[in-house]
Amino acid sequence: MKKSKKSHPNSFKNKNAKICEVFLDGDRRFRRCRDQRIQNLILDIRAFPVSLVENVRDGVQWRNGEDTYGERFVSKATWDLTRYRKQNVVWFPQGVPRFVFITWLAIRNRLSTSHRTSQWGHPQGCLFCGEPDETRDHIFFACPYTFTLWIKVVGNLFGQEPDPDWDTTMAHLLTGSFDRLTFILLRLVLQVTIYYIWRERNDRKHNNSARPVNHVSKLIDKTVRNRITSTGYALKPRLQGLMRRWFEAHIL
Repeated sequence: MKKSKKSHPNSFKNKNAKICEVFLDGDRRFRRCRDQRIQNLILDIRAFPVSLVENVRDGVQWRNGEDTYGERFVSKATWDLTRYRKQNVVWFPQGVPRFVFITWLAIRNRLSTSHRTSQWGHPQGCLFCGEPDETRDHIFFACPYTFTLWIKVVGNLFGQEPDPDWDTTMAHLLTGSFDRLTFILLRLVLQVTIYYIWRERNDRKHNNSARPVNHVSKLIDKTVRNRITSTGYALKPRLQGLMRRWFEAHIL
């Protein structure tokens, strides 16, 4: 005769279970698992308080705001909620997709720097200054080459001397008090600079070609001015003076 298995709170396997069946005696019933990530998730779920209301059907609610939920799925609300908390630095109407993408990777620390590729057996120092540990924070902008470039292109937009520390730069962008035009230009020049620094780094690595700071700074300046022109700023009240503000930021 086969022995019948006794039900155990941790061996609950009904994928179609209702909340009232999973949540019993003030605790949730989970399957056993060895994955540490799942175990941590279970701890987080158990820490979230639940109060059940009897004689009410289970339902699904979609998060539509920071603290609001609804029965309808709204794709725009879901998209906004899944964006990174530093979205104002990444996404804005005057941004350019290729610059936005590289900036997004940099903010998420997902660029394939030597610090990351060394884990795969490909160690490499900074291609600008020779620093043994090529990290995201070193490239933007602790490296003497990239910091010199950053100082030249950002001008006085920050209202103070630029800082080579990545976290300090991000914090200033997020918490600083800037007028509309200055904030647009700060984000634009940051994204363009990150893009061209990364491209210059890859050119040095794969094509064995190197350009001086002045050459790259002129390329960044031209790219920013071209983007300002393409916005049609002169015909848009909220953007009028954008080019003038860019020139003012670089008066010696």
